[in-house]
Amino acid sequence: MHQWQEECVDAWFQGRKRGVLKVVTGAGKTILALAIAERLQRTERASLRVAIVVPTIVLLDQWLEELAAHGNLPPSAVGRMGGGHSDGFSENTRIMICVLNSAAKKLPAEVEKARIGNDLLLIVDECHRAGATEMKQVFATKRAFSLGLSATPERTDDPTSDEEDEETARDSDEVKPFAESVLGQELGPVVFEMNYADAIRGGVLPAFRIVHYGLPLGPKEREKYDRLTRQIKELRNELERGTRRGLTLIRWCRSRAGSQNPKAVQFLSMTAERKRLLYQIGARFDAVLAIIERAFAQNPNSNAILFHESIEQVMALFGLLREKGYAVVAEHSEFPDAMRVESLRLFRRGTARVIVSARSLIEGFNVPTADLGIVVAASASVRQRVQTLGRLLRRNRAHDGREKQATLFVLYAAGTVDDLIYAKADWEQFVGADRNEYYVWQPGGDSEPEPCEGPPRRPPVDESKVDIQTLIPGGAYPGDSDQGQVYSLDTQGTVRDEHGNLVKPNQQLQTIIAPFHRTGGRFRVTPRNHFVIRLEKTPEAWQAIYLGRLAEPLRIVEDQNGNCVATDHFVPRGPYPLALVKGKVFSVLQRDKRLIARKLKGQVEFVVGPEKLVDKQKQAALRQVQQTLADVYARGHHISKIMVTDAGHVVYVFDGQAYFVGHAPEGADGFVFEEKSKPH
Repeated sequence: MHQWQEECVDAWFQGRKRGVLKVVTGAGKTILALAIAERLQRTERASLRVAIVVPTIVLLDQWLEELAAHGNLPPSAVGRMGGGHSDGFSENTRIMICVLNSAAKKLPAEVEKARIGNDLLLIVDECHRAGATEMKQVFATKRAFSLGLSATPERTDDPTSDEEDEETARDSDEVKPFAESVLGQELGPVVFEMNYADAIRGGVLPAFRIVHYGLPLGPKEREKYDRLTRQIKELRNELERGTRRGLTLIRWCRSRAGSQNPKAVQFLSMTAERKRLLYQIGARFDAVLAIIERAFAQNPNSNAILFHESIEQVMALFGLLREKGYAVVAEHSEFPDAMRVESLRLFRRGTARVIVSARSLIEGFNVPTADLGIVVAASASVRQRVQTLGRLLRRNRAHDGREKQATLFVLYAAGTVDDLIYAKADWEQFVGADRNEYYVWQPGGDSEPEPCEGPPRRPPVDESKVDIQTLIPGGAYPGDSDQGQVYSLDTQGTVRDEHGNLVKPNQQLQTIIAPFHRTGGRFRVTPRNHFVIRLEKTPEAWQAIYLGRLAEPLRIVEDQNGNCVATDHFVPRGPYPLALVKGKVFSVLQRDKRLIARKLKGQVEFVVGPEKLVDKQKQAALRQVQQTLADVYARGHHISKIMVTDAGHVVYVFDGQAYFVGHAPEGADGFVFEEKSKPH
């Protein structure tokens, strides 16, 4: 092996024989995994068994080929699980290659049945695919050693292509630190990392270039796009409520509640229609034909891969290229397995010079001779872009002995939400600035591409690169507004994290958020510099506003398990332990002398008046609570919510401090309410 590969293997052994290798696609992760297994058997565990989990049948076959080429085991020592096979760990089986779906269902029981858990090395290839909730079962497999392989192990719940727009890009879910993820906990930390820039500098991958073409919309396409965008924006403004923004809004629209809202249904429909429109713009096919014609004119032996997000458009491209006389095959997930395998075989053998794929080749497809790639249409997923590059960057020599230079063309609809493929990550950072060339182009005519200085958008600046000296409270925040923990501030000055946990009082934070204390809202605190930022909506877009900087991170109130605290310890309007403020929430509405109410489906129900309660103690308790609420309002605590704890204590929180109100007449259930509802 090369020196870097030896270092990689050493790093895994030094990491207590568990961990993830974050190595760029094309560098040879399979060989690294086999080298680890070989050393482990030779030096520590002669009885070693290996379970290799892969996401696709294509990868299962690829591992079989690698084992045949680089191993010395007989075929009978290698089993398969999935893809029509259901082998088990017999006495002679040393290695089991499993498709992920089958592994999640069968592998833990099979390992337990064979009693080999203490000798098992679990290898999870493209391990970010195993982080999904439905795939966690595979990690129930008993094993002695764990190894993950991926170019991008940090799993993110990337939105589907229909969900991508400006707001969803800004409001994507917070990515957990890898150590806190399922993969980090089950497989171990990242013990070795090699990105594209490292691989190119070290000579692991050959030189290549990425040519980015911004394509225009035709007049009718632009008219329809602008109309849809206006309507989508109007619907979004109507549907957004509090924290229901970005991907949270999308998920709500897809939920049972959202599906019953006509505007939510229309919002999803129009977002999907706009994405289909961008997929189908005529300039994409014009550009593909022009690129391929030029490439094959220069080198008839070129091999080209075309990527698209839409199966429908893959088949349209396939038909167009076949009509033009190119040796082309198509590949996508709706084809029967036999047809997919045949397409791959024809391309690998060189019988077909062009293959058109709908996302399914993004991961786990080994193309050793490809020198041309065209991303005809792409989602904003960073992982897909990285994996696309990995399909092309293979050392390959032309017939005259010269090493070919792989070229990747990236097509996007200029001046649309398609630009987001550049807002999600910095291409120049992970492949090198000198590898990227940017153009705008009107294909299909005589015009040549016009060079641009850079991409149409750039990703937000990481907080570590923000110049603290330039930050002004109340001014625009130039960093990534998606970084950091989300907190909420209510109109009573209570701060909670996104899970509803109370935050310990922090005087510095109270000073920073004072300007919007009475309106409440959400804010973020960045993880390293503890910048406090808030998103404010402008007519154009959401804008990040810098509020200040904390000296230390915020702390959650620790649970003291104290609902059994003696009741005579508290007095009305007196302090109450913040850690005990958990229970049922009720509203306080000053428009009615009864004050206490609950809101149900847009209607309000007030408590039954004390005079209607038969129990004298309950009458007294309710009157005392109502009187205390009136008093605290008169003293300046204009509260809108109270809480009844499991102990039956009525409490409220104001400016980060909890206060005792009294005892709920119905204990932990709180109050009895009028049956008749009034419009809210």
